[in-house]
Amino acid sequence: MAATNKHMGSLSADDILEMLGDSDVDIPGEISSGEDEEHDFNEYLEEYSSEDDVPLASLRSPNSEKGTPKNKKWTRDKMPPYVHDVEDLFCENEEGSQNFLDMFFEYFPPSFWKSVVEQSNLYSVQVRDHRSINMTYDEIIRFVGVSILMGSLNYPQTRLYWSRDLAVPLIQKVMSRDRFFELRNHLHFVDKFVTSDSDDKLQKVRPILDAFLKKCHMLPRSNEQSVDEQMISFTGRCPNRQYVPNKPHPVGLKNFVLAERDGLVLDFHIYVGKGTIPDKDMRELGLGAGIVKLLTRTISHSIIYCDRFFTSEKLGDYLVANNFNLCGTVMKNRVGGALSILKSDKELKRGDYDEVLRSDKKMCCVKWQDSKAVTMLSTCIGSEPHSSCLRWDKTEKRKREVNQPLVIKKYNQCMGGIDLCDRLLAYYSSSMRTKKWPLRVFTHFVDLAIVNSWVMYRRNCVKADVPKREIASLLQFRTRLGNAMIHFESGRVEIREEIQKKRGRPSKCSSISPGPHESSKICVNEETGIEDQQIDHEDQTQQKRRRIIHPVNDVRFDRINHWPIFSNDKNASRCRHSGCSSRTRIKCQKCDVYLCVSLNGCFQKFHTRH
Repeated sequence: MAATNKHMGSLSADDILEMLGDSDVDIPGEISSGEDEEHDFNEYLEEYSSEDDVPLASLRSPNSEKGTPKNKKWTRDKMPPYVHDVEDLFCENEEGSQNFLDMFFEYFPPSFWKSVVEQSNLYSVQVRDHRSINMTYDEIIRFVGVSILMGSLNYPQTRLYWSRDLAVPLIQKVMSRDRFFELRNHLHFVDKFVTSDSDDKLQKVRPILDAFLKKCHMLPRSNEQSVDEQMISFTGRCPNRQYVPNKPHPVGLKNFVLAERDGLVLDFHIYVGKGTIPDKDMRELGLGAGIVKLLTRTISHSIIYCDRFFTSEKLGDYLVANNFNLCGTVMKNRVGGALSILKSDKELKRGDYDEVLRSDKKMCCVKWQDSKAVTMLSTCIGSEPHSSCLRWDKTEKRKREVNQPLVIKKYNQCMGGIDLCDRLLAYYSSSMRTKKWPLRVFTHFVDLAIVNSWVMYRRNCVKADVPKREIASLLQFRTRLGNAMIHFESGRVEIREEIQKKRGRPSKCSSISPGPHESSKICVNEETGIEDQQIDHEDQTQQKRRRIIHPVNDVRFDRINHWPIFSNDKNASRCRHSGCSSRTRIKCQKCDVYLCVSLNGCFQKFHTRH
């Protein structure tokens, strides 16, 4: 005992409070805060605190730190029924552009890319003995377009896109392999001599974060959002690298995200250790609650869904005081006296639940027995009206219905937004092997901008009653965006006509025009925009097919430099507008497609979005 007193005498009052507050032991007699227990605790501090410690009047009791606030006890009662339905997600203004390239540039505007060009050229001069890589504005856009297409194809090695066996002509024509690696190795976002004197731990990627956040803060918001953590995978050297077990990518940068239930990211904050949140919030709320406070800066009157890492009574009190509501899973040692009133796990069968309400009627705690016990803390949603859900029964070898409280149902509906966003990012990732963490952060937010743009695109299509088969998938969205970016030139999308010289003897089947005794027909694939001209011979012994590829919609409907030109071909060609069977010698200079001008007005119809 003497040794224990000697050891405790070396601790300050703050240390003792922190040790008691971090304890996971739940003792009912100690959790229910009473006047006698608080008086005894203060006497205990006076006995073992030193003269240099802070005044005891400024310290809180351990019950007010981790348990129920003073004069607020838990009672066996229920929260009033919650009758609010799931709200429809908002769309952007009808005037908003549906052009894929414009939607992407809203997250990273031209000013951002010009700054990247300037800083990359400066960095190359600093590290290459005053020799610049001479990166241009158009070239950085094409570089990102190539990276997006690579993420869509997902070859195991970057060099394979230029290999002899597996080369991709679309990428090969735009940029050589050595030039691609040269641009990637010298990609920079800030002056390296400025970052060394800065206290900002994310200074090297600050322009990326600021540009992306500016657009995120302008996105429409519903009244239900979720907060969770997201990993930016990176295993190399990085001062902010974290290890989070039970994650698909456990090593990397930890990013706290605020998102809608359909995966739209509204706000985020990267964890950097000390200084992630203000010291005042760290002392009063802790890391989890402080992150939620930081991410709710751009929303109001919303229900915040979060997991057990963030949920606490302190967070619930803070959100209620600021016109928010909280709903989330909670650790047992964070519900204070509610744990002693709730039924134990052995008293509950699968589908049973128990609920207690705080004396001020502002917070409830619900315990539901599924395969394991789940404890929920909420400031607006209780257990009623309850519903049912299907669960697998091992004994009966079938699914059966079990009771489910409303708070569990709402949590399952609205909490999976960040997980859905992670799944969409994992499908097609632009990441490449690199030892530089700023490059990995850059590719992550490029992919995140594509996912956000696609989610808003789908919302607008649903609002406009576009048929489901006509809505572009995420893969189609990425490929069309990448195709538009690799043809980017002088601030617009250009299709450059290139003549390739073939080696060797000319092929006997090089001619694709119908012969004098042949007939042809054109079949148009509406989804891909590719026309197939099938040539039927009289003897039906062989068929030849000509593939005519329409430009992507971002090029076709941009209304820039679409000029009709006259072709000196010997024979007139078939008009490529769908539904027209006439022949013409007029074609679009930019799209390289034959179209009628005066007869049926196909030239104008072809370049008009319906």
